[in-house]
Amino acid sequence: MEYLIKDASKKLNISIYTLRYYDKEGLTPFVKKDENGVRKYTDEDLEWIRMLINLRDIDMPISNIKEYIELYLKGDETIEQRRDLMCRYREYIKKKVEDTIRNLEMATEKLRNYDSAVADILDDTNLFENKKIYK
Repeated sequence: MEYLIKDASKKLNISIYTLRYYDKEGLTPFVKKDENGVRKYTDEDLEWIRMLINLRDIDMPISNIKEYIELYLKGDETIEQRRDLMCRYREYIKKKVEDTIRNLEMATEKLRNYDSAVADILDDTNLFENKKIYK
């Protein structure tokens, strides 16, 4: 099945601008254009773009994505190089997850401290001692 850029952007949940940018940067080398220059996306193209989106989601720079694509286009003799590239980014992601967990733990501890402080205020029996409206 073929999709126009509008349909592809909807299926991928990304903007038309992003699809054009990927094309301009050479990240979608398989996307065909008709005689008028209109992009025609296939299901395989959409899968490729999903992979690009995933790589961008892990903060892989465009330059490294281009490197990956160049290696991919060279064929199976670059599998080890592509694997090495993915291993580097896997380590990057692991560190990012560890940092995120550490930040989550810090925020959770802060919330516990705030909750404890609020509980101490509410438990203070002297707080409403002179207020008769709270019976």
